[in-house]
Amino acid sequence: MRKQRKWLIIVALLLVVSIFPHFGSVEGETRVQAEEDAGKSATATATETTTDEDAAAASEAPVEESAAETTEPDDQGEVKLYPVSATKQIAENDSYKMYIDDKTGNVRLVDKRTKKEWLGTPQLPRTTMPNNKKFMDAAVHVKYTEGSDTVQTYLAKEKENKLKIETIDGGAKVTFQFVKEKLEFALEYRLNEKGFELSIPEASIKEAGKAKFVSIEPLPFWNAAADTEEGAIFLPDGSGALMKYSAKHPQYFAGYSEMIYGADPAYVTQSHTDIDQMWRQKLAPKEMVALPVFGNYRDDVGSLGIVTKGQYDAKINGTPSGIRAISYYRTSAEFVYRWSDVIFIGTSGEIPFFQGNWIKGDRQLRYVLLQDKEADYVGMAQAYGKFLKEEQGVKPLEQTAVPFKVKLLGGILRDEVLGNTFISMTTFDQAREIIDAFQKKGIANLELTFSGWSDDGLYGDQPDHFPVEKKLGGAKDLKDLAAYAANKGVSLYLEANYARAIADSDGMKKSKDAIRGMDREVAPSTDYYIGSRWNDDSRLYYWMKPERVISKHLNKELKDYSKLGISGVHLSFWGNTLYSDIDSKSLTTRGETASAWVKATDAIRETTGGASVDYGFAYMLGHIDGISGAPLDSSHFIYNDETVPFYQIAVRGLVPYSANPINLRNDAQNELLRMVEYGALPSLELTYEPTTKLQRTLEDRLWSSEYRTWIDDAVQQYNELESIYKAIANQTIADHEKLSNNVYQTTYANGTKVIVNYGSASATVDGLSIPAAGYLMRNGGK
Repeated sequence: MRKQRKWLIIVALLLVVSIFPHFGSVEGETRVQAEEDAGKSATATATETTTDEDAAAASEAPVEESAAETTEPDDQGEVKLYPVSATKQIAENDSYKMYIDDKTGNVRLVDKRTKKEWLGTPQLPRTTMPNNKKFMDAAVHVKYTEGSDTVQTYLAKEKENKLKIETIDGGAKVTFQFVKEKLEFALEYRLNEKGFELSIPEASIKEAGKAKFVSIEPLPFWNAAADTEEGAIFLPDGSGALMKYSAKHPQYFAGYSEMIYGADPAYVTQSHTDIDQMWRQKLAPKEMVALPVFGNYRDDVGSLGIVTKGQYDAKINGTPSGIRAISYYRTSAEFVYRWSDVIFIGTSGEIPFFQGNWIKGDRQLRYVLLQDKEADYVGMAQAYGKFLKEEQGVKPLEQTAVPFKVKLLGGILRDEVLGNTFISMTTFDQAREIIDAFQKKGIANLELTFSGWSDDGLYGDQPDHFPVEKKLGGAKDLKDLAAYAANKGVSLYLEANYARAIADSDGMKKSKDAIRGMDREVAPSTDYYIGSRWNDDSRLYYWMKPERVISKHLNKELKDYSKLGISGVHLSFWGNTLYSDIDSKSLTTRGETASAWVKATDAIRETTGGASVDYGFAYMLGHIDGISGAPLDSSHFIYNDETVPFYQIAVRGLVPYSANPINLRNDAQNELLRMVEYGALPSLELTYEPTTKLQRTLEDRLWSSEYRTWIDDAVQQYNELESIYKAIANQTIADHEKLSNNVYQTTYANGTKVIVNYGSASATVDGLSIPAAGYLMRNGGK
């Protein structure tokens, strides 16, 4: 009898196990209970500061404006959803109400007029795996280290963790305590008229044990979207990229995670792979994050995130569905508190190493909430443009004509069997000839930038730039050129390099002037073999300490610039490379480097009248008069679906920007169309002498530069485009649309529309024919 009972019990259990998974509601209830059990100890010890008004608001919120608690199953067996958990009201203004989840610290915002919602974590199906639900419900993801490894954690991962919520002006302060790790910090939410602000105060960071913060990623699932929804993630990859929501896509093993303002050259691992004591391979070429923004939109509800504090040590993350078996798309900012690198000691091999002290300062994010027609990448870019003008004080720079940007190379040293020889590519007198040649062809409004004008030319004794190279004509001829150009209505900028000096420069001492890496040794910078991307140590450079190079070199040269009568200075590297210094005697963060460069740029503008940079990182906006080689493309990562002109929509009308030089294009026609579509000014990089004279020099980019070769093609292209650029001068971009697979339309504030066709066959738009690989303007200037 006992054996029969035993077998009956086993059969009954097997029947229950086989039937149980088919009942979604029962499974969901079990998982809800698991979640509640996991969170009991986390909430039991938490203390909350509440008022009578808070309690009243919390009791009314679920009835008044909360999303439905569950979705009833339809005939096809639709799975129920977990209820919205952020139901306690903590703030209200004329536009929004903010609610918080007492257990997780996550938030929800509701528009008082339209009743639309933005959730800190999406309403998840009750079939969601418990571990994933904890992961997605978390208001913040934390990475820490106790030595060599990095570990990720979040509040509900350990029962011992604690949460404390306090009411503050305009919102709430949520303190997170990771008990076992002895880590603590706080998030502060504050409602504003356009959305809300999130801060991590420096004073809230506490490390009482062996564990040390590596990074903090707040609201990792803010406004996240299911892969079945309509919409996209916006990523600031180059000019901008969209990751569109889709349930059907390849299996991705990682998403987008890139540093704002690109890799830091002080850390080898940020831009290299396969590293040892002798060799390192540079990562494949990709575009950089020039603007500290990110965002997403779904079903007419969008959100733009702007990193307002801590942007210099932060990453932008964009994760497609499928990773960690999560069918949601999400994007966020991740604040880095400690960078890591590898060092080599003797024959011990590669040793991972973290910064000892965390990078100080508050961290802050601003979320601009968008809906309806504004909830797309155009609306986000326009919102950021308004932020630049209204919050950052960036004033529009007016263009009085349509300039053609021309960069001229003066001279460079060529290696010989014994010593070297100075090679003159464009003298100051020859530059006058080039001005005359262009103006005779009808291009009166030139903007010249002269590189390689200082002693020993392009790579000479920089960061020393004076005296002016005598073989090009010396200071007198340069001053005459500046006066001649001004008389002809041509601006003249001189390119200067106060960032990256060649190793044998007499203008610096590497032991004192060069930044140091994690191993406290001077951090070398090299060129790379084009085919393999391995380091070429025969071309060695050093990055200059920012404050030292400014005080000992740049500031002393301001008077020399003012005597020349030039229009401004073009600052190499300051707009497309940002680095720190890990020298214990002169420890400098990337933020401090950026601040030093901005201050020096303002001094240059005050002295000479103008300053410009390459690429155009956001910290330079408002301090420069032009951008060369602005980002006009994205990196085309496999998970990104479309390149968009976010950068141009945000910046156009504030700072003039140009495309890469016509004579250095990889795909002449497509890059021409992109320049037209994005409203970028044309440019050239030329020499007076034949390009063949550059053999055996360090200048290997200019494979075709003699001005006589390019002047006719450039003039023809300029004349074809002049009417378009006159119509859109000083105009912001009002809209950008993809009309079909290969046809795009850009609409400007004055009504001008520019349509480009990348296809191999003509296209018809509103009865108008756009030629294959061509463009068309409508309503020009009207």
